[in-house]
Amino acid sequence: MALHPVWPTLLAVISRSRLRTCLVAAAALALAGGCAVGERPYFAETPTAAGTMSGDPAIDAVLGRLDQVSSAVFTAGYRTVLVYNGTMSDMVAGQADPTRRSTTVNDIRYVSEPTGSRTCTVSTGQCSPSIDAARISDTGVTPDFVFGDVARRLRRDALSRIGPTVASTLAIAGQQATCVDVPVSGGVKVYCALDDGVLARLVSGDVTAELTAYQPSADPALFTP
Repeated sequence: MALHPVWPTLLAVISRSRLRTCLVAAAALALAGGCAVGERPYFAETPTAAGTMSGDPAIDAVLGRLDQVSSAVFTAGYRTVLVYNGTMSDMVAGQADPTRRSTTVNDIRYVSEPTGSRTCTVSTGQCSPSIDAARISDTGVTPDFVFGDVARRLRRDALSRIGPTVASTLAIAGQQATCVDVPVSGGVKVYCALDDGVLARLVSGDVTAELTAYQPSADPALFTP
């Protein structure tokens, strides 16, 4: 049976309409997917940037201090503990100026200077010309633990706190430290910092760190080998 002359035109209009509908739907899905994938890093990462405050006075008192470590001159010793298995490590961090910093964890030393960065084995004096964080991945700390990583932790915990914070002032390793207890799911985390920004205490679910020695000058030995 032959189609009425109007049917081909009508079918073409319907096909074009369906095509437009599909294209609009596809574009909407792509946009939604872009928002879901593209926006997440922005919201996840931006609140951890140095200088970003939480709005909580007790947290911000510690954050404001931790951010100052970039300009501090110091040598600080720590005892750290990996919570899940009790592994203890000795860490020493030092900074001679904003362009020269050093972190030593047990026998591994990380040095960053204007001439470059290196990872060294202290006992042998052998170095490689890069920062190899994997060398201390079993300790729970990082080469930048004192130099920004703990502040980023606190900013993330500020976003996930589930109750009021508690501010305090404590004497740690003979130094006055400003502290905050942050209640989060699973427990309370503790952050303490000295006035110049040096970390004094961290009590977290995965690792703890306690200041054991401090001096307001940089030990030259931390920049060798």
